[in-house]
Amino acid sequence: MKPQLALHLFKELEKKKPKCFGHNYAIFEKYDGWYGYIDFDGTMDAQIMSRRERAIPSLRKFSRLLCQAARLAEITHGRLIFEIQIAGVPEFSELNGILNRSKGECEATQAYLRVHDFVVDGSKTFARRYDSAKYVVDALQMPRVFIAPIIATGTTHSIQRAAEEIWERGGEGAIGKRLDAPYEPGKRNFGLLKVKEEVSVEFKVTGVIQGEGKYFNTLGALRCADKHGNEHTVSGMTDAQRDE
Repeated sequence: MKPQLALHLFKELEKKKPKCFGHNYAIFEKYDGWYGYIDFDGTMDAQIMSRRERAIPSLRKFSRLLCQAARLAEITHGRLIFEIQIAGVPEFSELNGILNRSKGECEATQAYLRVHDFVVDGSKTFARRYDSAKYVVDALQMPRVFIAPIIATGTTHSIQRAAEEIWERGGEGAIGKRLDAPYEPGKRNFGLLKVKEEVSVEFKVTGVIQGEGKYFNTLGALRCADKHGNEHTVSGMTDAQRDE
């Protein structure tokens, strides 16, 4: 089951007849973390996975603790979906580096999860799935697993207003999940909307940095300079872009 995809709210509103009008959404703060999930199956073998459906090596021990807690709580099946963050690591680039580690003692011991969905039956509405997610988080009784709070409910106007309030205090943006929508894996539509503040800046590429770990023998990052001569490193490319 592929992860559900979010549609940019502004792209939906550019349409002549936006399908998102007239629907109510549960609104969450958008965190600058990693999307992740784990498929409980009653065993100790389930792994925390990334959006690309790859096991995250730096969370193997955390995965085992989750499986153990799930078995004790008699949660034998279902996909728990969350945002992965690390205490004291506000920058996505640094978070990305820590979670991608795979050699030596690579466990991300300060990682924690903000749970926002639990899927057993994909036809259930998000409102019902969120209630299940709250039940699972309570049942797991793990100090590093939290339920992501719904900060408001309302229309697309409410999502935009919430995003603006979050931006004012330096946050990332907002996510809207249609309350009556099923889980639609691999699809990008108005059932899941995001509003993210994006800033475009022109840089001159001055060099490249070789990758490490999983990116050995390909691009690690671009070394860039802004118009004032300040140096920056830019990452976050796809595997295909790195190879190209």
